[in-house]
Amino acid sequence: MSSEPSADQSPGVLTIRRSDGSAFRVTVRVAQPGAPAVLVVPAMGLGSRYYLRLLDALAEAGCTGAVTELRGHEEGGQPAGRPPRGRDFGYAELVDDLDLALAALAAHLPQAPLHLLGHSLGGQVAALLAARAPERLAGLVLVAAGTPYWRHWSPRMLVMTQTVGVISRVLGHFPGERFRFAGREARTQMVDWARLARTGRFLYGTPRRDHGAAMASTSLPVLAVSLEGDSLAPRGSVDDLAGRFPPACVERVHLDPEAQGFPEADHLRWARQPGLVLPVLTGWLTRAGAPTPPATPPPPPAG
Repeated sequence: MSSEPSADQSPGVLTIRRSDGSAFRVTVRVAQPGAPAVLVVPAMGLGSRYYLRLLDALAEAGCTGAVTELRGHEEGGQPAGRPPRGRDFGYAELVDDLDLALAALAAHLPQAPLHLLGHSLGGQVAALLAARAPERLAGLVLVAAGTPYWRHWSPRMLVMTQTVGVISRVLGHFPGERFRFAGREARTQMVDWARLARTGRFLYGTPRRDHGAAMASTSLPVLAVSLEGDSLAPRGSVDDLAGRFPPACVERVHLDPEAQGFPEADHLRWARQPGLVLPVLTGWLTRAGAPTPPATPPPPPAG
């Protein structure tokens, strides 16, 4: 695949074209040149617009915020919209897309240390790319992002995830809107997800291989944040994904939204109330070696 930001891109939007002619976008809110940049990877079924408040909050805090579109949920790409039976993709293509998005952002911000922030499924995709190319990143953030591995949930989770896999195989896609879970998702993506839930292993691609060893050998600062009461990414699930990386690299934080004045900040809505996570994130960026510049640069020395 190749990345070619289009010549007619809008201000703050990078349009990235895949080798098959389709496209997706990365929306960017630049704080200052050289400021740490955080590229958000959305949760399953969510469009990039859902994260604009988070991007604005990052920019106000002195960090550049960016968000990529997930394949199958593009707003401006061609083809765009919900995956039909004939448009299939899996984890391999999601990781490839994120690779392109990171490359485009690096070219757009050549002096900025780059971080990935993955939410839910986006956390799995971000973790896989971080393990593939840790040298291109300054850090990885996982917020409300875990694995669906059933042993960290219950046997009921095993039944549910495997049912999703069967439905996806039979219909050629997963009609999430009918089940009030995610959106209309691609067949192979959901089969890969169901396999992870059954085996606990990141087995995907052609030929299929296990990507767990790459995570275990990745030396990269990782921040993993879970939320009290999050039924879609409970603490054990988040621990599982964070635990795929060397323990010495991981900083683990558990937040109680209600106790901290954000009672409506659940698995999804924390992104609409970024004040819950932002202090933890900016503090970690500083400790991880990417100091956040002041909002107003100091004046130059006299003379």
